[in-house]
Amino acid sequence: MAAISINNRLITFAQQELVLGYSSTERDRISSSLAQLQKVLKDKLHNEAKEILPFGSFTRNTILPRKYDSNSDVDLLIVFNTSAGKKTPGTYRKNILDALSSSYPLSVVKKDFPTVKLELNHIMFDVVPSHIEEFWNKTYYIPSANDSWRTTVPNDINNELSQKNQSYGNNIVRNVIRLCKHWNSTQGRVFDSYEMEKWIVGRFFYSGDNLYEKFLSVLKDLAYYKHSGVKQAIDWITEYKGTWSRQADEQKQLEWLIKLLPGLN
Repeated sequence: MAAISINNRLITFAQQELVLGYSSTERDRISSSLAQLQKVLKDKLHNEAKEILPFGSFTRNTILPRKYDSNSDVDLLIVFNTSAGKKTPGTYRKNILDALSSSYPLSVVKKDFPTVKLELNHIMFDVVPSHIEEFWNKTYYIPSANDSWRTTVPNDINNELSQKNQSYGNNIVRNVIRLCKHWNSTQGRVFDSYEMEKWIVGRFFYSGDNLYEKFLSVLKDLAYYKHSGVKQAIDWITEYKGTWSRQADEQKQLEWLIKLLPGLN
C-alpha cells in the first residue's frame, strides 16, 4: 500500500505542480512573450533571419514552472541568411544583442556564450545564432569556441521522447524527467539539464515499473555514486520499504523522498 500511495503522490506532483499546463497563466504569458519576441526579431533583423525556431524543454513540455526552477528558460534558434556570405558567430550574436537591447530597454539583455539572454520578469529566453548548410541533408550550425561553428540537431530528442512516453504509457517518461529536473534544480543544476534529459530518454528501454520505482531507479543510476545526499536518501528509502528485520514505513519513505523533492506532500 505504501508504494501505491507514494506513487500517486508523485504522479500528482509531477503532473500538476511540475508542469506548465496548457491552460496555465504562466504558459500563456510565456507563449505571448515568445510570439512578441519572434515578431521583434523578424522586424529588427529583416531578411537576415531566415528561420526562427523554438527548441529545448519548452517544446518537449518538460520545462519546469519557475516556482520549482528559477533558471527555467526558453531556447530560440535564429537561422541567419548566408546567401550574401557567412559572418562570424560573434557578428550574429552582436546583431541579436542590438535588436533585443533596443526593443527591451528595461530588461536584462546580455551575451552569454553561445547565446544572447533576454531576461523578463517571468521567463528567460536564450537566443542562439545559427546558419544552415544544405547538401544531402539540412545541417544546422551554432557557435563553438574560438568564434567558429559546430553542428547541432535542434529538438533531436523530441520525437524519441514522445514515442517512448506513449509506448510506456501513463506519461511516465516525462514525469521522471520532471522529477529529476526538480531534484537537479534544488542542487544548483549539478547536471546539464539537456544532457540529463537526453540521458534519461536514452536510458528508458523497458517498462513495468511505476513512477516511484522508476524515479528512484533513474536517480540512483544518475547520481547515487556522485552525490552523498542521493545515496543517503535512497539507502534509507530502501531500508524503510521493509527488510527481514524492519517493517515497511510509508511515512519514513515519504520523509526521505521529500528531502530529494522539496515541495512534495
